Amino acid sequence: MLFTVLPIVLAAEAEKGALWYFRQMDTAGLAVAAVLVVCSFIGWGAMIQKWSDVQELRRRNHGFDRRLRDQHSVIALNFPGGGNLCPYEFLVAEAVSAVQRHKGRLVRQSDVRLCMGHVENALQRGVSRTMVKYEDKMVILSSLVSGGPFLGLLGTVWGVMVTFGALTEKASIAQLAPGVCGALVTTTLGLLVAIPATFGYNYLLTQVKLMSTELENFASTLADRVELELEAEARTNFEQQQQRELLRRAAAQAAAAPASGATVAPIVEPAAPGELPGWEDAQ
Repeated sequence: MLFTVLPIVLAAEAEKGALWYFRQMDTAGLAVAAVLVVCSFIGWGAMIQKWSDVQELRRRNHGFDRRLRDQHSVIALNFPGGGNLCPYEFLVAEAVSAVQRHKGRLVRQSDVRLCMGHVENALQRGVSRTMVKYEDKMVILSSLVSGGPFLGLLGTVWGVMVTFGALTEKASIAQLAPGVCGALVTTTLGLLVAIPATFGYNYLLTQVKLMSTELENFASTLADRVELELEAEARTNFEQQQQRELLRRAAAQAAAAPASGATVAPIVEPAAPGELPGWEDAQ
């Protein structure tokens, strides 16, 4: 059956090429077809550009993640302003900026908790802003997926309406067919716009979801690493503060000792329980 029908279809296609169908369209149908052709170019351009952006962002993110693992300290990193940062670099820059506002004031565990609250808020804002960047151009594809067929159907309905409106009482199928064929061109163009956009949108949406999950996991890991570094820094500052307190007491004892000809080494009494609390007790 297929081999019987195929030569007939090819012969008809050779007799009436694609331009013949466009010649049967009225002005409104041609306008809708032109809009759909423009939409097709926009859709393909958006898909290609978005795919390129996704590949570039993932490459830069993974490269920065590998470099970050070799860094001894995250909170000591410096990011120049106005740079073209990848999403992972942007999150680290936001976290470091939040830490810098508490620089020199980290001594107790309560200081670390306060600082980490600001760091987590900064990371949350950074993730939200990056999500918007990830979803860029996706609205164009979703609009083409849903709007392309409807725009083509509008052109078809209009063309059929005009065709039937122009018929006379003695109209034949030969007079009706060209107008209907021309009207159906817009539906065909609408499907040609929507079908590639559907496949491209689904693929790119999957990639965006994957990158969003990776971004959230990176932000969580970054918060844990920053918290550990802040605790280490605060513990060091606390121990230095204790040492300065002991030296101050030793100097006070030496100044209060009675003057004598012999040099007597000052005796530093141990701090009474509760006077100099340990790191775990510092609040």
